[in-house]
Amino acid sequence: MYQSYVKKLKIFILTAASLFFSIGGNAQGIIINLSSIDGIEITPDNILNFQVQSDRTVPAVIKGSIRYRNSNLLITCSFNYTIKQGVNMIVGDMIHPQWQFSSSALQELFLSYKKLPEGTYEYCVSIIPSSKLNSEQPAGNTYSECLYHKSDDIFLINLVDPENNAKIHEYNPMLSWMVNYSFANELTYRIRVAPILKGQNPQNAITRNNPVYDESNVTGYSLVYPVYAKPLIVNQPYAWTVDAYFKGILLGGAETWKFTIIEDTVFSGAPGDMSYIDIAREKGVTELSAIGHLKLKYVLQESKKDTLTLKLLNSSGDEVRLKNNKLAASYGDNRYELDLRESVNLKHLNTYHLVITSAIGGKYILLFKYYNPDFVK
Repeated sequence: MYQSYVKKLKIFILTAASLFFSIGGNAQGIIINLSSIDGIEITPDNILNFQVQSDRTVPAVIKGSIRYRNSNLLITCSFNYTIKQGVNMIVGDMIHPQWQFSSSALQELFLSYKKLPEGTYEYCVSIIPSSKLNSEQPAGNTYSECLYHKSDDIFLINLVDPENNAKIHEYNPMLSWMVNYSFANELTYRIRVAPILKGQNPQNAITRNNPVYDESNVTGYSLVYPVYAKPLIVNQPYAWTVDAYFKGILLGGAETWKFTIIEDTVFSGAPGDMSYIDIAREKGVTELSAIGHLKLKYVLQESKKDTLTLKLLNSSGDEVRLKNNKLAASYGDNRYELDLRESVNLKHLNTYHLVITSAIGGKYILLFKYYNPDFVK
């Protein structure tokens, strides 16, 4: 009796152990490891780079998907693959999947330019063993793993002017920005300007407050605050930013900057048009006036030919690029008219130094206040 009881107990234990390991094996099955692309920008080259660990060799369909939150943007891809028992390293550039996109613009953006729209998305990989696909065989498990990513290209669009926290005089300032995308000429831009209320930072203001100016489908990299927009007010701080779109898809946005108009001097009068300035007599002490241009005079007596090299500096000592910084001179009286409007985007009522160096050894400095001719009577 006792031996019979022991025998039955052993059979029960072996059966239970067998069942346990069987369940455990099925529970493990296939493990997907996405750590190789966790935290990096997903592109067509790496979207299918991951690791698969399997307890058996089995043919399967592998699917990848990118689905944006609160959006209909969707990318899916799939391919057939025989998963080997053990560790499998899936390498995307060795695979040619079948792609599907929610729009042709998204397809071009991702496959041609290897970029994703701005926003938070879920990236998932699913593996469906062949038993799941063949109705004549018992259905197997579908194994999936997902990650959350955020695409935010804030450093690919940079605001330029007005500078952050700038104090300006223009009621219709020039808003300009730079774009670092290789396909920038295919983008359009949305510009927003909003008042900053007490206790708000620029980001909160641009997000929560009604804009005084909001325009989409802008081309180019600058525009003048339009006369049809709500007029800007003196001493009212404003937030402004630029968003980039690729065929209607939000690609990224710039940081939000702040500017304030501090006084009503936009259409103030300026000194009369200056005559030619003899650069050899200027020491950089007297402040001159430049209404859109400078008239320069250079008398050459020591040589038959000379070359003047120009370097323009703002009040902080930073160089401002000139379109043409070389002037040829010949013996006698040389006259030049330097068109500052075409060469650089100078700021109204700001002070600048023009450093002039001649090839024969002379050095001259002109100190002048710039007047934008569009802002003076």
